Amino acid sequence: MNKRRYDIDALRSIALFLLIFYHLGQSFTYNARNILFVQNIRVVEEIWIILNLLNSWRIPLVFLIAGIALRLSFSKRSQTKILKERLKVLGIPWVFGSLVFASLSAYITAKFYGFSFFYKVSNLVAIVFEYNGLHMWFVLYILTFCLITIPFLKIISNTKEKDTIFSKILNTQGGIFLFSIPVILEGHLLNELRFDFSVDYGKYYQEYANTSHGFVLGFIWFLIGIILTSQGDAFWESNKRNWKIHLVLGSLSYIYRLFNGFESGFALDNRLIAFESFNFIFLMLGLGAVYLNKDSPQLTYYKTAVYPVYIVHLPVQMLVMFYFSKINLHPVIKFPIALFFICFLSLTIYHAVKNSKYLRPLFGLRNKQGLL
Repeated sequence: MNKRRYDIDALRSIALFLLIFYHLGQSFTYNARNILFVQNIRVVEEIWIILNLLNSWRIPLVFLIAGIALRLSFSKRSQTKILKERLKVLGIPWVFGSLVFASLSAYITAKFYGFSFFYKVSNLVAIVFEYNGLHMWFVLYILTFCLITIPFLKIISNTKEKDTIFSKILNTQGGIFLFSIPVILEGHLLNELRFDFSVDYGKYYQEYANTSHGFVLGFIWFLIGIILTSQGDAFWESNKRNWKIHLVLGSLSYIYRLFNGFESGFALDNRLIAFESFNFIFLMLGLGAVYLNKDSPQLTYYKTAVYPVYIVHLPVQMLVMFYFSKINLHPVIKFPIALFFICFLSLTIYHAVKNSKYLRPLFGLRNKQGLL
């Protein structure tokens, strides 16, 4: 349990980069204006084929990895130390990132659309914090999950690293699918409550941000991460064994969803989307365990850079698209160019602040190299 899991570092970097990719993709859809994103002059709704492939599992994977990281950290640190650490690397960046970078993103978008209401700083900041920091909302959720679970880590963790009922289940063929039950049950709950607008639980499975559905689902995945990591080698070996099964089941689920209009018009059963999400997430864990569990200079760089880059990327994206959006280039050409500039400029900001002991905490960086 004390051995570092390089695959989790790699998957965290991949997951947060995919969020950046997804956000840029939204600027090429009609949904951009609804979520305060600068919209490209040429909308390409076909991009939803790619975005929806990511949409069922990209955010739940982040929550799962956060739970895994917390449990791995518990193997090396006391609960008190973990609590102080999480408050520092999650709480401070959430406040700073929301106040500065989320507000700046909303301001740039307001300039693009001419929303004068956002020009007043007090209105701008109020809107940003009302929506939990815009793109920073999941950081607040993870911090909340940490505050809830850290006092109970000794109870929910297998600290003695002995065989448990969970590890025995993981060692059986297909045992991993038992852990899909709470995820599917949450999908059933969404089925029941999405038409009850007095509850406002959530409407669509992929509607994670600032919904009760997103909070409950995120907490389920966070707990699954803690519990499964506590099973030691049984968990990691299960991921190695089952990734091909997850690939088949996840792909079939996605193809079914693709030919049934995705989630539009409440058409699809959220229990099926939950099962698809489960399989793609464990596919990623399996591929990571097989191919990514090794250190490298590139991994050391990206695992440190990706969190600060994510914090700053949204206003950078809005700024890039502010000037790029009306240039009449085919989206197939414009998208990779815009993505390059967003990553390049965000990394430039990261390099400008990483060596400052005063700025590092604002971006979730410890005094020593590392994050989260």
